[in-house]
Amino acid sequence: MHFLGLSLADGVKPRHMLAYLVVAFFSSGYAGALAVLQPGVLQVMGIGYGDQAMVTGMLSAMQEVVLIATMGLVGVWADRAGRPLVYSLGLLLTSAGFSLYPHAATVSELIIYRLLIAFGSAAMIGMMVTVVADYASEKDRGKANGLQGLVATFGAFIPPILGLLPAMFVGNGYSEAAAQQATFAVGGSFGVFAALVAWFGLCKTTGRVLAEDKEPVWDMLKQGLAEVRDPGIALSYGAAFISRGDLAITGAFMGLWLVQWGTGQLGMQPSEAMGSLAVPRVITVVSGAMVGSLLMGYISDRVSRVTAVSMASGLAAAVYLAIFFVSDPTADWVYFLLGLMGIAEISAFVSSQALVGQQAPAARRGAVIGFFGVSGAIGILVGTAGGGWLYRSIGPSAPFVLFGALNLAVFLWSLRVRRIPALQWHADQAGRS
Repeated sequence: MHFLGLSLADGVKPRHMLAYLVVAFFSSGYAGALAVLQPGVLQVMGIGYGDQAMVTGMLSAMQEVVLIATMGLVGVWADRAGRPLVYSLGLLLTSAGFSLYPHAATVSELIIYRLLIAFGSAAMIGMMVTVVADYASEKDRGKANGLQGLVATFGAFIPPILGLLPAMFVGNGYSEAAAQQATFAVGGSFGVFAALVAWFGLCKTTGRVLAEDKEPVWDMLKQGLAEVRDPGIALSYGAAFISRGDLAITGAFMGLWLVQWGTGQLGMQPSEAMGSLAVPRVITVVSGAMVGSLLMGYISDRVSRVTAVSMASGLAAAVYLAIFFVSDPTADWVYFLLGLMGIAEISAFVSSQALVGQQAPAARRGAVIGFFGVSGAIGILVGTAGGGWLYRSIGPSAPFVLFGALNLAVFLWSLRVRRIPALQWHADQAGRS
């Protein structure tokens, strides 16, 4: 079977792939929505400027701790119960937490609602990566991940569009607080729709371990973790760390930097700063990601997937280190840098997924990709928690410089892995050079 020029795995029909892409669209929108919308909520709650970065980092860090603790189990659960059930429940939990979020009156309430989002996201994000690995044939794995990256990039337009709604609601007589609540309610409805598509549209059998082949959960976890001995899987975990960290710090701190610059330096209201400063620049990053997803998807099927990781991490290292030279985030030349940032971060995302999909054994793909998700969650934790401290203590560019250095480390690691014959054998088998 084929879909949009992609060769699909056995048992996967075009309608299954179409349903997956619809669900991935909304999943990726949720992945970045809080980064865009949370600064406005913090402003409405009256949290001081000095504490906003620390609260942002703390909430994000808490979410990543939940992901680290649960994503391996989610992967095993998906191998046993099937992808549609896990994906649907994850979307419903995320939707519930998202809808409740702007109703928080205290940071403690924010924590409770963020925990709902965290548990839902563990299932949602894990399945977004696992299902595309299930559905793509090996020879088109790079293009499939590139297509998923493109859809995820379109999904990334959801947060900036939602970011425009508060100003529209305020203009129609809503208070700032009511405008935030209405905006999050609109976003929450997306998760319910996506959960229905996941349940009725995804393949119920592909990727699910047959009853007679099921191992005890603990054994599946141990075996999934033991796969890190494969150099390609180990590198994919490192690439997941940086790629998710890249996405996290861009989302968490670029928007915060711009909203604070607008309200502090230019005297704007929070909704005005979000709409006129943050949203156009987020769209610039997303536009770069649209180009990068297709480009890296194509490249990942033409060169070895380790080489693709090298290219992506090298570009990301250069771009994120360059943020050191940004003193005014609203300067015109920064638009160019943000476009390159979008290309770099999605390229790291696509290449890491293509690599782990190639290397993960089919019988425990959910578990291996679960630990791949754990590595990404650790990257987000380092980026958000450590980045929040660096943002407050050193300056807004510090989190970006940190991940520029970490991308450079993975780039050097990938050059070493490229020399391993087993990885080249995988590339030759897939018809790449």
